[in-house]
Amino acid sequence: MATSTRREKITEEVTPGPEVEDFANALDDYLLRGLAAPEKKARLLDLPRRYHENAIRRLAQIQPKVVRHAADDVDTDMDAEVDAVAVAKVDKQHPKDGLSESSDEIRQLEKEVQTWDLFRRLLPLRYSGSGPEPMRFSSPLPGSRKSIQDDVHDFLETNSVALERRAVLQWLQTTAAAGPDIDEVARELQQNADRGDIIAHGWLHTRTKIKLRKSVTAWPRLLDRQSPNEISSHVNSDGAPLVTQLDPDASMRQGRKLEPQDDYFERAIWLGCFEHLRRGSKFEDIREWCRERTEMWRAISMSAMPMSVEEWHDGPKTDADAASLALWRRMCFSLARQGGSDDFERAVYGILSGDITTVENVAKSWDDFLFANYNALLRSQIDTFMLSKCPPDVVSTLLQSLPAFDAVEFHGDDNDVQKRIIQTIGSHPQVRTEASEPNKALQASFIARELDRHLYEQGLVITAAANEFSTSRLVRKGLEEDENTIVSKYKYFDLAQHSGLRIVAHVFVLVSLLDRFERQESDSLEPQIPASWRFFQENILAAYTDYLRRAKLRELIPLYCSVFNTPRRYEALSWNVIEQSDLDVRGEQLGLIRRAGIDDSRFVESQATLFFGELDNNPKLAVNNASFRILEPGPPSSRGQRRMKNDFFGAEEDKVDPKDINMIRALEWLLMVEKSWPQVFSIGIQVYKLFLRNGRLSAARRLYRRVAFTRIMQHMTGHDDPEITLYEDVEFWTLQLQDSGLGNVKPEQAMSDARNYMELEALVKALDTLETIASPDLTNKQFWQRVGEEITTATDNMQPLLKNWLLPGIENGDHELKQLRDAYLPETILAYISALHFAGTGISRDHLLECMDLASVIAERNSDLSGTFVDAGRMKELVEALTACSKTLAIKTEEKRGATVIGGRKLRELGWSRDLWAVKK
Repeated sequence: MATSTRREKITEEVTPGPEVEDFANALDDYLLRGLAAPEKKARLLDLPRRYHENAIRRLAQIQPKVVRHAADDVDTDMDAEVDAVAVAKVDKQHPKDGLSESSDEIRQLEKEVQTWDLFRRLLPLRYSGSGPEPMRFSSPLPGSRKSIQDDVHDFLETNSVALERRAVLQWLQTTAAAGPDIDEVARELQQNADRGDIIAHGWLHTRTKIKLRKSVTAWPRLLDRQSPNEISSHVNSDGAPLVTQLDPDASMRQGRKLEPQDDYFERAIWLGCFEHLRRGSKFEDIREWCRERTEMWRAISMSAMPMSVEEWHDGPKTDADAASLALWRRMCFSLARQGGSDDFERAVYGILSGDITTVENVAKSWDDFLFANYNALLRSQIDTFMLSKCPPDVVSTLLQSLPAFDAVEFHGDDNDVQKRIIQTIGSHPQVRTEASEPNKALQASFIARELDRHLYEQGLVITAAANEFSTSRLVRKGLEEDENTIVSKYKYFDLAQHSGLRIVAHVFVLVSLLDRFERQESDSLEPQIPASWRFFQENILAAYTDYLRRAKLRELIPLYCSVFNTPRRYEALSWNVIEQSDLDVRGEQLGLIRRAGIDDSRFVESQATLFFGELDNNPKLAVNNASFRILEPGPPSSRGQRRMKNDFFGAEEDKVDPKDINMIRALEWLLMVEKSWPQVFSIGIQVYKLFLRNGRLSAARRLYRRVAFTRIMQHMTGHDDPEITLYEDVEFWTLQLQDSGLGNVKPEQAMSDARNYMELEALVKALDTLETIASPDLTNKQFWQRVGEEITTATDNMQPLLKNWLLPGIENGDHELKQLRDAYLPETILAYISALHFAGTGISRDHLLECMDLASVIAERNSDLSGTFVDAGRMKELVEALTACSKTLAIKTEEKRGATVIGGRKLRELGWSRDLWAVKK
C-alpha cells in the first residue's frame, strides 16, 4: 500500500458501512439502564450471535444470487448456520466479477462469519458462571434404564471440557459445510472414473473385466479357483493383478487392484464419505448419498456414531450398548491403521475411531488439522465414558485384545492442551501461512485460551501504526519494554484494515465486559492480566473510537468509551470530542454520555485536568517585569507619547496553539455541566496564570472571549446581568452552592476564585483593547471615531486594575499572582497612559484630564499602585509619562474632531483644567 494511501486510511475521514452502527446498536441494547445483572450478562453473551447474523446478512447482500433457506429468517441459531453454509457456497457456484476489491471483501466477510460463529458458541461456555448444577431427572418407571444415548448426552452436557470440544467441533463442521458442494469436490475423481454421469452400480469397469475373463475362459465358478498359471494373466489395464471378486474388501483381502477407472470411482466415494463426516452431515443425508450410489454398506459402517451437527443436540442415534460402541470404535481404528486401499478410506475410519494421523494425512487446511485433533480428543473422552458403563471383564478384554488411540493420553489432560495443539498446528509447514492470517490467528488464540496475549500483541501493532506518521495522544505509546516486544505483525489486523479493527475491537469489548462480570460475581477487584497488557488492549478500542470520529459517528463514541476502565474512559472520550465546537452538538453528546452510564461531572473535570497537563510550560520563558514590554523604548516627548508596539499579541490574531485551544474548549465543556462552575473558576485561574506567565496573550484573549466571567455567572445564576456587588458577598456564594447541591466547596473559596478569575480576565481585556488602539487601521474613514470607542472601552476595562488588583489572592499566599502583578501591571498602566495621551492629542483634551485623574489615584495615600511601580523600578517612567501628558495639556488650546468624551465634563467639574498643569520655565 502506498504511503499516501496508508496515511489516508489511518488519519483521514472515512466512509463507514451500515454494520458499524448495527454493531453499536446491538451493544447499546446490552448497556440499557435498569437491567438486572443476570439479564445484562445474558444479553452480552447473545451479542456474538447478533454480530454473526449481521455478517451473514451482509454477505448475502454482496452475493444476491444465493438461495437462502427460510426466506430471510436468521432469528435462530440453526437458521444462521444454514444461511452461513448457503451464502458461502456461492463463491464456488458463481464466478467472480474479476474485481479484486469485491473478492477481498467477500473473503473477509466469510472469515468474519466464521469468527463470530466461533465466539457465539464458546463465550457462553467460557463465561457460564458458577450457577447451580443442572437438574437431573430419574426415569418415572421403576426398573427402567436410561439408554446409552441419554448417558452420552448427559456426559457431554455436564463435562465442561467435552462441552467445549464439542462446540469447537461443531464450529469446524459448520465452517466446512460452507465450502463447495461435495459432488463438486469429487468431480475430478468422478470424471477420471470414465463412467459419465453414472454414480451407482459399483465397479463397472472391473465387473466388465471379470465377466469378460469368465466368458473367454469359459469358467463357471469364481476366478480365484483357476490355476495359478491361468489367474496370473488376470490383470487390469495397467498390468497389475486384478481382483476376482466384487465384495467391498476384495482388494485388501486378495492384495489385488481394481481397474484404474474404478479406483478413481472408489476414491471419489470415500472422499464424499470423508466430506460428509468432516462437515457434520446428518446421518440421513449420508445414508441417502450412499443409497444413490448403491453403497449402503458404507453408511451402515458409519452409523454407530458419526457425530453430525444435529447429533450434538440429540446424542448418538443408535440402540447399541456401551460395549458395542466401544468395540465398534476399535474396529474402525483397526481399519484406519491397517486396512483401506486409499487415504480417504483410512481417514473416514480415522474420524470414526478418533485417530489423528490418518485424518491429518488428508488435511489441507488449518481447520482440517484442528478437526483431526479435537475429534480425536472428544471421541477418546466418550470412549472412556463408554468403558465406565461396561462390566470389568468386558473392559479388560477390549483393552487387551483391541487397541484404540487415546488422544487424551497423547496430548495430556492439563489446562494447556489447547495451547499446545494450536502451536503445533501453527508450526506445520502446510498451514503455517494460513495460521498467520489475522482472522485465523484471532480464532486460534480464542480456542487456545490465549486471547489476552493476542489482544495485547494486537494492541502493540495498532499502537505502532497509530504513531507511524505523528504522535497519537489517543492511542498512546506505552513503556519502552513493551514497544520492544517482537510480534509478527502479519498475524494481526492493521489500523488501515477497518473491518478487522471493528472485529477485534468488539472482541475486546465482549471479553472486557464479561471479565468485569466475573470479578463482580467473585467479589474480586484484582485484574487478571498485567496492567501493561490491559493498556495496549485498550488501545485497540481507543483506535476504534478514533475511527468512529473520522467516520463522523461521534454519537457512538460515548457508548464505547463506557467500556474503558477509569481514568482511561474519560481520557479517550476527551480526545474524541474536544474538537466539537457547536454548543448544541455538545449538549447532545453530554446526553449520550449520561445515557452510556458515564459520570458527566467527572468527565468534564477529568477532561480539563487532562488538557491542562498537555499545555506547554517553560519556566525559562516566564514573563517578568523586565521582559514584558508593549511600549517602544525611549522617553515620551512633550509633543507625543511613547508609542505602543503594533500587534503585540501576535501578527495573526487567531493563531493559537492547538493545545491551548483544546484547553479552552475543555473549560467550555466544563461550563456546560451544571454543578461544575466552581471548577471553571479554579481551573480557569490556573489556565490564565499559565498563559500569562508564558506570554501567550492570544490564547488568554481567546479564553476570555469563549469563557467570559459574565457567561459563567449567567450560567450559575440564571440571570443575564447579576449585580456586581453581590460577588463580594459570602452569603451570595453560599446560596449558589446550596442551589447547586455542592457541599464540598467552601463559599469563601468560591468567592476568592471568582474574584481572581474576573481580575485576570480584566487584565487580558485591557491589553486586548490597548492592542487595538496600538494597531489602527489608517485607511478607515472612521479612524478617530473607532479610537474614541476603544479608549472608552479601555477606560472601563482598566478600572479593576487600578485598585487592589489581585491583592486579596496575593495576601492569601498565591505567589504566582504576585509575579503576574509585578510583571504586567506597571507596563499595562504605562500603555494606558500612552493611549490616553494619543487620544488627547487626536480627539479631545479630556483624555489628558483622565491622565491627571489617574495620577491623583496613584498619588493617594492608600493607593497600591505607587508601591508596585517603586518595586518594579519604573517610577521614573511613570512620572515622565504623566509629565508628558501634562505638557500636552498645557499647550493644547482647542478640541479636535468635534469629539465629546464621556467623563470629560465631570473631570472639569471636579476642578481639573489645563491651567493646573501648565509648566513654567
